[in-house]
Amino acid sequence: TEAERAARAAELGFDRPILEQLASYVGDLFRGDFGTSLWQPGRATIDIVGQTLPKTLLLVAAGMTMAIVIAIPTGMFAALRPGGVVDRTLVTLSLAGLSMPQFFVGLMLIIIFAVKLEWLPVGGYGGLRYLIMPATALALPALGRLTMVVRSAMINELNTQYVRAARAKGMLPRIVVGKHALRNAGVQVLTMSGWEITRALAGFTVVVEKVFAWPGLGLFALEAIQRRDLFLLSTIVLVAAALVVAVNVIVDILYKWI
Repeated sequence: TEAERAARAAELGFDRPILEQLASYVGDLFRGDFGTSLWQPGRATIDIVGQTLPKTLLLVAAGMTMAIVIAIPTGMFAALRPGGVVDRTLVTLSLAGLSMPQFFVGLMLIIIFAVKLEWLPVGGYGGLRYLIMPATALALPALGRLTMVVRSAMINELNTQYVRAARAKGMLPRIVVGKHALRNAGVQVLTMSGWEITRALAGFTVVVEKVFAWPGLGLFALEAIQRRDLFLLSTIVLVAAALVVAVNVIVDILYKWI
């Protein structure tokens, strides 16, 4: 009833002026109080985020590690003979990978490996078998972009004067390519890797988590939107923003190390 609705609004503080609500909310944040979920009454939103965040971090770590580990040698291999058959093949595969939407990749993986071959579970959260498909769906577009960046950066470095001088002095090719050229190209690769990680943390895991019913931060963000749980949603956004800032700081520190 209208009376019950008004009582609930008063209980939540929604009947107060907007500026007063904002001041109260910011004050609570400084005290570590992120609010109570409207969807799950009695549960602090930060507790819900604390339970779901590790699952999202695991998914992002697995997917981005897969993308980076494969992209670096693949991009290097393509850069050694630009314009060759191997280079053109890898470029074509990379463009195909980054062009396919994650929901499409996820559905194809489910159809092939879960439905047809029955090698992996359709979805859910569990051990390694549950992680393989969602991590692959998350990694594939990032893998395509990173491979192109590594290839471009390595081609530029391999054509520089210091690389030509190293080769002229008789330095082993694996040292020239793997130690000197790759290290200087690493700044661009690190920048792109950091961008891919922040991109995933800032919301691109949502599609993958929805397709595979992975109970992470993205899936709960969707639930919060559908159930109009503004307190939970704002907590998720704040935590995601803090993660993006943290990743950017780490990337800046790694620049100096590289």
